[in-house]
Amino acid sequence: MNQSLRDQMKQWEKQHKEMIRKGRQKNRQLKSERLSEDELKDLMGVNKPTYKRGKGGAWRGGR
Repeated sequence: MNQSLRDQMKQWEKQHKEMIRKGRQKNRQLKSERLSEDELKDLMGVNKPTYKRGKGGAWRGGR
């Protein structure tokens, strides 16, 4: 008498087919973001100051 879980899911999918399609279509819409070379370098941290250990364990600017 009781349906298996797989059969119940197939029946539910048949009843809600349109809703499933709309949800999948929303996920497909991806916007590509174009970044300039300067913005990419900034994100990678190229322009950040670098520090090294000096005498006595103090931090000093490396560049």
